[in-house]
Amino acid sequence: MKENKKKEKGILDTVREVNEKEKQAVRDKKAKLAKEYEIEREEYAKSIQEDKLELLKLKSGVITESEKLKSNEEEKHYTKWQKFKNFIYHSKWWLGIATFFAAVAIFLVVDTLTQTKPDLNVMLLSDDVELYSRYDQMTQWFQNISGDINKDGKEFVNVMYIPVSDNKESNENNEIYYYDTTLTKLSAQFQLGQSMMIIGDENCKELIEAEESLVNLEELFPDCPYIDGYRLCLSETGFAEKIGYNGELPEDIYIGLRKVTDTLMSDKDTKENYDKAYDVLKKVIEDLS
Repeated sequence: MKENKKKEKGILDTVREVNEKEKQAVRDKKAKLAKEYEIEREEYAKSIQEDKLELLKLKSGVITESEKLKSNEEEKHYTKWQKFKNFIYHSKWWLGIATFFAAVAIFLVVDTLTQTKPDLNVMLLSDDVELYSRYDQMTQWFQNISGDINKDGKEFVNVMYIPVSDNKESNENNEIYYYDTTLTKLSAQFQLGQSMMIIGDENCKELIEAEESLVNLEELFPDCPYIDGYRLCLSETGFAEKIGYNGELPEDIYIGLRKVTDTLMSDKDTKENYDKAYDVLKKVIEDLS
């Protein structure tokens, strides 16, 4: 299974494929709606043309009465309920699309009004059991360092646990399901520009294409002795003591920053989230030095 994972596409490739599939789905939907609209337009134009011909025959005396026009006149006398059903039938696609976007808008408004906005989002990609057991202490430590960044009167750092592991003690089918679920969560986060700071280990290196997707911290903090390339190596700092970690922290646990790339968020929002993560990382380095 470990060999199979190494052959999996990196998270950036997965994100690109998902984005392209979503764009293609939108294009297909638009093409289908356009085709249906064109068919309805052609049928309507054909009906109008036939009515004109019938009317011309009546005026020229070719015919004395028209069953078609008479039928059309009778059909125009709809009840309110019939008019309503007719409107729903002919507008079902547009109403469906409008309902979907209205539901999304309502959800976003309610979510925005009721949910506490994090000052910082951090992805925890290590499955180290002891590290996760110190989740509350780690979150509190980050909150003490970051402070109230968004000025809402609350200090809140959202640490998202997305464990990446090569050592699952389960049967092969469950392991595949576990890995696919993890990949889905990770892909979703990498499509967004919210979580620009990660805590990872060697197990996630190939999956997130660390050397390509993470910032070279040596260029940003050349004087920090705990930095190696894109990694702030936590085992060499007082991180374990800060969060009450029992035993020795694994040497491959590190903090990294994602590069600013194209995401589903605007470039401005992604850059703002990166700047927040960068400022917090500076405070982290100062606190651990």
